[in-house]
Amino acid sequence: MYEQCAFSAVKNNKIEYYSVKVLDRYGSLSKLIKENLIYKNGDFIEENPNPKRHNILEIEFITRGSHWDRSTTKIEIISNRDITWTLDDDEYRKVYSSQLSKEKFKEIIDLLNYIDFENLADDYSVGYSDAGTTTLKVTYDNLKVKTINDYGGMGTRGLRKLHDSLLDLKKTLNNNN
Repeated sequence: MYEQCAFSAVKNNKIEYYSVKVLDRYGSLSKLIKENLIYKNGDFIEENPNPKRHNILEIEFITRGSHWDRSTTKIEIISNRDITWTLDDDEYRKVYSSQLSKEKFKEIIDLLNYIDFENLADDYSVGYSDAGTTTLKVTYDNLKVKTINDYGGMGTRGLRKLHDSLLDLKKTLNNNN
């Protein structure tokens, strides 16, 4: 979600956000897009008036550095709240494991459902090169799988908030290694 220009207005206790987005690396621009934003989980994200409730079985989140930063972070969360965090770079590999609190797990699952991950695009890309890439893979509802590749990590506001929330989990983990 790389934006060429944007402006907003507050109406009926919501932010109406208008923007022109850069759609690809070649600078193609979208038409003027209107989104309603709400404040959720400490950030403004796209409003979803009818969020679905999926049975989330597993979340896999991978960040890969750019051409210059070859580090990789992989987070795996399964439905019993177990979490594995793997850090990889050219010099070392570290693996941490723990269990999320019920509150943190619920916060992640609620946000994932709220952003309607099932209907997000499979691929997002910023309009410049040498950016890092994030991959989100969600296994849900009787082994359905949704994978979202995000070159530049700027897909949607809700997706960025989910990325940040997943990366922030490291601060709350009790490393059991």
